[in-house]
Amino acid sequence: MMGSVDPNWLPFASMLTFELFKDGATPAPQPAQRNALPKPSTLTQPVGEDHYVRVLLNDQVLTLPTCQAHGKHHSHMGPSLCTLDAFLEHVAPIIATEEEYAKDCGTMPAAFDYEE
Repeated sequence: MMGSVDPNWLPFASMLTFELFKDGATPAPQPAQRNALPKPSTLTQPVGEDHYVRVLLNDQVLTLPTCQAHGKHHSHMGPSLCTLDAFLEHVAPIIATEEEYAKDCGTMPAAFDYEE
């Protein structure tokens, strides 16, 4: 699941949780490929470099392989708190492009309007 080494099927009614955090106090790493990564089309406004993602499976923190490298996780909280860029890099192979989505599912849903 999400790159873990456990090949077993998940138990019935398992819950996968994605938490998004913003930390304006800690300087974020500067990724070189920031604009090259695919972004979900519903993400209409730029997201700052101070955003982090944590993934939980049945309330247990998952540490994604992509987030273990230096500069791809929160400097104080460790590899369980991925930079948003590292998380998007990890899921990029499974995110459908707009063309793939349109071919398989029809039209894309309307983008969300995010307000701060």
